[in-house]
Amino acid sequence: MSSANVLTSAPPAVPLYPVLAAPSENFRLQKINEIANTLDHEVGHYRLVAKKYKRARKFVNWSAAGSSVLSTAFSSASFGSALSVVGLPATVPLGGAGGCFALVSSGLIIASKKLDSKIKKNIKRLPRSPLPSEIQSTDCSPKL
Repeated sequence: MSSANVLTSAPPAVPLYPVLAAPSENFRLQKINEIANTLDHEVGHYRLVAKKYKRARKFVNWSAAGSSVLSTAFSSASFGSALSVVGLPATVPLGGAGGCFALVSSGLIIASKKLDSKIKKNIKRLPRSPLPSEIQSTDCSPKL
């Protein structure tokens, strides 16, 4: 055996792996990570706000529907009592209650529309997920 084929036990002069930069030296990556974390935090915040608005809108819609039903019930009871001569004293209070429920229902419908606009505003701020037609196909089979 010749000495040229024998491995030396000394480490090589050139390092095998590159020297990694310390975290304080790589300012750009730190800045990118900070911005990404900030954006993730904002997206989570807007998702949470949109979820709360949706929950409030559902409550307002159900309340408006219930108020409309009560308005219809009281108004029809008032009309029915007005048709019978005996129930004339009850006509005015029943009609007033029906009118109050109608006003409440109208106010709740307006509040629901405002909540819809706020939900749309918060959903616009969220990142858009790609449509199925926009997703690149990873199929490697040849197309005939």
